[in-house]
Amino acid sequence: MGLHRRALFRHIDGRRVALAFALGMDRFLDFLRGANAIDKLVLHKNLRNNLPLFSALLGIWNRNFLSLPTTAIIPYSQALSRFPAHLQQLDMESNGKRIDKKGRPVDFDTGPIIWGEPGTNGQHSFYQSIHQGTTIVPLEFIGFKKKPI
Repeated sequence: MGLHRRALFRHIDGRRVALAFALGMDRFLDFLRGANAIDKLVLHKNLRNNLPLFSALLGIWNRNFLSLPTTAIIPYSQALSRFPAHLQQLDMESNGKRIDKKGRPVDFDTGPIIWGEPGTNGQHSFYQSIHQGTTIVPLEFIGFKKKPI
């Protein structure tokens, strides 16, 4: 491991260190480059090219204007089987608070309940309820454009 890689560990928390060990340093750095690319997309002014902003606005619309309390994340790859749980932690911990940054109570619904399973696992359980039931559940299907390594 070169000096530049050792210096990296001074700027990341324990969860990322564990991820680096699990993936290997080269794949971890690829992961960070991908995260950086998404961060740059957030700054894109054209809504059609700004997937993170579009996704955030859709979530706000579904929760606050359509009053839909949940969102299902359905990955269609076993490699993404834990992704819904990861998004639960990210979104619900950050957006599920009843107060704003200054500690004042908010007067709107905060983030939705995030849940899901890989498409192949959930198709005979909650899919039946979504398809034939009376509750509207926003679904986000996720897959790979290219086959993962």
